[in-house]
Amino acid sequence: MKIGIITDIHENAEMLRKALEMADANKCDELVCLGDIVGYDPRYYNYTHGRSAKTCVNLIRSTCRWIVPGNHDLFAAQRFPAYSNGFVYPDKWFEMSGTERKEVSQSKVWCYDGEAPSDLGENEIAFLKSLPEYIITSAPEIGCLFSHYVYPDFTGSTSRYIKRNHELNAFWNFLDLHGVKYSFSGHSHTRFAGFAYPVRKNWVGNSFLKAIHSIPSDSFNLGDETLLLLLPPLTGERGKTGFSIFDSTSMKLYIISISTV
Repeated sequence: MKIGIITDIHENAEMLRKALEMADANKCDELVCLGDIVGYDPRYYNYTHGRSAKTCVNLIRSTCRWIVPGNHDLFAAQRFPAYSNGFVYPDKWFEMSGTERKEVSQSKVWCYDGEAPSDLGENEIAFLKSLPEYIITSAPEIGCLFSHYVYPDFTGSTSRYIKRNHELNAFWNFLDLHGVKYSFSGHSHTRFAGFAYPVRKNWVGNSFLKAIHSIPSDSFNLGDETLLLLLPPLTGERGKTGFSIFDSTSMKLYIISISTV
């Protein structure tokens, strides 16, 4: 089975259409969306032509078999994440200004102070509210976990990124408990795919404490080991962006680049 995996769309309908066309051209059997379908901050993104949160949600809804929300999707749906790393969201969180949220959050969670208004309607918001924070499936005949970020912060709603090996201990236990071989996430907006293993490999030139290792390649043999994969975004970065294809027959991962000229 070929599974096309799209993450971090951020309302870029033009890029999403290109990705869906290329997924079809590559004969993907199923599609996955790992979240952040919506969420546009003009401080970081500069595309206005083809930007539509509503279009992106409806395209994903009509094409993807598995869909999970990212932190921006939860914010747009005015929905609190299951995990907040001890931060207690105020009842009026969504009524606060971005500046107020920034003061209250104390950098523990994202405050969305630069989030631009979207064209989402009631149906799209209701859909975002209905999405599970993570999905575990064995449909490709191997246990896979799909989430926007890494357990326990499945939606990437806290401002904490995984940096050291010990920070993944609970994550590996979660995979083992649920019979998961491969965990696919996005959120990090890395140009290259990132990998982490429960048992450290001999990564030359990297600190033995480092959890995630980015590899500048477009194809990977995944092998039989349990594995965390952080995938590049569809949009939001300069240069090449794109989506990924996991071939469960050959056990390979391919990064399909889309030029943003």
